[in-house]
Amino acid sequence: MTDPIIKTIEVPCGADRAFDIFVNRITAWWPLDGHAASAAAGKVALAVTIERGVGGAIYETMYDGTRTDWGEILEYEVGRKLAMTWHPGNNADNPTRVDVAFEQISEALTRVTLTHSGWEVWADEAEDKRQNYDTGWDFVFAGQYAAATA
Repeated sequence: MTDPIIKTIEVPCGADRAFDIFVNRITAWWPLDGHAASAAAGKVALAVTIERGVGGAIYETMYDGTRTDWGEILEYEVGRKLAMTWHPGNNADNPTRVDVAFEQISEALTRVTLTHSGWEVWADEAEDKRQNYDTGWDFVFAGQYAAATA
């Protein structure tokens, strides 16, 4: 079994705002030029959308306006938790799982923990996929998202 990726950051805002930025403003901070299905065509994606509530979709609006699904919301608690299946542009039948927990430490500080698990769906490729995502989440989550909360 391949260990989950766990990334924890502290952001300078309350949990509700941290959650809002992650979910409702994802297009503003997600690196659409390199961490999206559109990048495979050398193009910049137009948007990433997270639909509110359990059963909502996570999807990319590609450079040409078409939609490619990235996952589905499994848990949705505003200001507390978001859990979703994860398959951006591939492996939709066997997705991994991403959980994001928001823990308010003070009025102006929130600990946000991202856990990416379920690597066994990739079988022999699991460790390679995990390593790629490990560095990818450093850039996307600990870099881009963290900066957007400042």
